[in-house]
Amino acid sequence: MKLVIFDIDGTLTESNDLDDEAFIKALDDVFGFKAVSNDWESYTHVTNSCVLEEVYQLRQGHRPSSKEVNYFRNRFLELISEVASAHGGVQPIRGASSVLTRLLTSPDYAVAYAGGDWRDSALFKLRAAGLPTENIPHAFSDDDRSREGICKLALVRAEAHYRYPFREIFYIGDGVWDIRCAQRLGYPFIGIGQGEGARKLIAEGARHVLPDYQDVDGFLSLLELRELT
Repeated sequence: MKLVIFDIDGTLTESNDLDDEAFIKALDDVFGFKAVSNDWESYTHVTNSCVLEEVYQLRQGHRPSSKEVNYFRNRFLELISEVASAHGGVQPIRGASSVLTRLLTSPDYAVAYAGGDWRDSALFKLRAAGLPTENIPHAFSDDDRSREGICKLALVRAEAHYRYPFREIFYIGDGVWDIRCAQRLGYPFIGIGQGEGARKLIAEGARHVLPDYQDVDGFLSLLELRELT
């Protein structure tokens, strides 16, 4: 059995822009931080916990307290809901529901989620997009500030959940930080992206980048290849 680990924003849900808008606004609403860089690659790790910590450290000279982090997370989740409603809801990447259904009903595959978002906002976006969340092991920014740590924990939880020692693990993502994580962990990678996003993934070494999951059989065929990155 093969484990397929999915990132969330931009990979399963069309929520990158929603996430960016809500995160930047929450920083202003909660802490009064203005003119914050949304060049996510400039941060040590592209995860909510790391970005918040580094922005706060830069502005205040020390790390945020757990109370401040929780306050920010709650406001961020509120804003995600508000921004999503203003933009017509959270949409799934085309074909995402179909490909997840095929994987979850197949004896040959197992699914896990691992993203840089916090758990509550990640699950909100998945559910808002009509994608499954029940009985799918996951790890998010609550668990580790690095994407590698998040993926490692997703694997541990998947092995416990499915009671299977996975040896073939795939990571599906849309950002350059996703393919870099896959390369560091030695996971075959499949990119999801179009235009400039796709070009960046290819420049990082991605051999297979799909615009979406509409060709379900084509996506599944890539999971049979040994060399993806």
